[in-house]
Amino acid sequence: MLKTDYNKLTMTDIAELRTYIADPDRFITKPTEHWDHDQMKQVRAMPSLVIQPVNNEEVMKVVKYANDHRIPLVPRGNSTGLMGANLTVHKGISLDMVKMNKVLDYDPGSLTMTVQAGIRLNDMDKFLADKPFTYMPAPAMHWATIGGNVNTNAGGLKAIKYGVTREHIRELKVVLAAGKLYHFGSKAVKASSGYSLKDLIIGSEGTLGVVTEVTVRLYPRPKETINAVIPFDTLDHAIESVPAIQASGVVPTTVEFMGRKVLNLWEKTYEDHFPIENGDGFIIIGLDAFTKEELKAQMDAIEKVTSQMHGEKPIVMEADSPEAKKIWEARESLLFAIQKSTPQMDEIDVSVPINHIPDVLHRINELEKEENIRIPNFGHAGDGNLHIYVCSDEMTPDEFNKKMNKVVSELYKVARNVDGNMSGEHGVGYARKDFFEQFYGKDMLELMRKIKRTLDPHGIINPDKIFPIK
Repeated sequence: MLKTDYNKLTMTDIAELRTYIADPDRFITKPTEHWDHDQMKQVRAMPSLVIQPVNNEEVMKVVKYANDHRIPLVPRGNSTGLMGANLTVHKGISLDMVKMNKVLDYDPGSLTMTVQAGIRLNDMDKFLADKPFTYMPAPAMHWATIGGNVNTNAGGLKAIKYGVTREHIRELKVVLAAGKLYHFGSKAVKASSGYSLKDLIIGSEGTLGVVTEVTVRLYPRPKETINAVIPFDTLDHAIESVPAIQASGVVPTTVEFMGRKVLNLWEKTYEDHFPIENGDGFIIIGLDAFTKEELKAQMDAIEKVTSQMHGEKPIVMEADSPEAKKIWEARESLLFAIQKSTPQMDEIDVSVPINHIPDVLHRINELEKEENIRIPNFGHAGDGNLHIYVCSDEMTPDEFNKKMNKVVSELYKVARNVDGNMSGEHGVGYARKDFFEQFYGKDMLELMRKIKRTLDPHGIINPDKIFPIK
């Protein structure tokens, strides 16, 4: 896997590849800036060619050609990533999957649904809206594709009770580098039959193959749901209440945290008003159950715990009430509020054991003072995944990059020391690949490189992501 091994696209290549795609509108030889960035826009890289396949056969032909001719190929979803994982940093082909967006099979008898990898989460929700089953994971980017979620093992708001994307994938169809389509997993619930290659693909950030079809697990739609916001005098007290809530026997669907500082920023950016005046730290709790009586019992247990930990009386709302929608609107738009407040921004989404969230937050406060830099944050209190944003404000690009590297290194150090991970759901991508060996060690790096070489011996599929190519 050498950088010098890649070939540039020639007119001969383009002519041959064009024969694989019947619709000329899906064969884009002059890509625009739409294809040169992701949601964060920190890294920009323009592909030489964009191909939008609509079926497995087209993907197989394009991947095989790229492999045979040593042309880099990068699968791309709806570009909601934050770490540059879907960018063509060595040019080549951007395999844009958004037109592979069909529901292929709704099978309530097996509690599964099979979709093409380019379908958006909100389109899956619309399809299931009038049905008794739902796809439970709830990443904040509702317009992300399911293939992108698989590739990053996206988490979302309900991971504390229902798990991350991995727990909801029954089977995958994946095109590996030689252009052959493989079927990993099955609709069956249990599997103890050899290596779980499905789980190897999940979270691989598109570096091992191109996911084309996804069979997801469906859950019965909960009968009753409520949300509650609990103000605390400090953010530390808010977060410290979460293990105690779980120890009481309650397993919420969602536990999010945010502090007054980031809410003030949201209010200023959106010229809106957060409906709760008191408190400097907040947790938002979502609960679901079969009956209202169950919900009340859970809420009573939560209130008993939080009242002993400097929490005020919970503000309970029906899940579809205007008040609840306002609360979630604020939570889900915090990222955009931060992004609009600064010329340049970068993100860190370390994941730590939930009892160590305060360790990360304390180090953030120290770094803000040490480096004279603004680092707003919020996150998933129930699973220990923090979303941390470093803002450039008035700094020059060089000054910001230098300080950003210092902040990233320091926060990775905290996460590593408490047995955490570099990323909880956004991935390592291109932006953080150079930190991988420092965090996980040389042995882990070399083992992953061996896996990459086995499945993609010429290193043409999404090269230079997660860890540097060699």
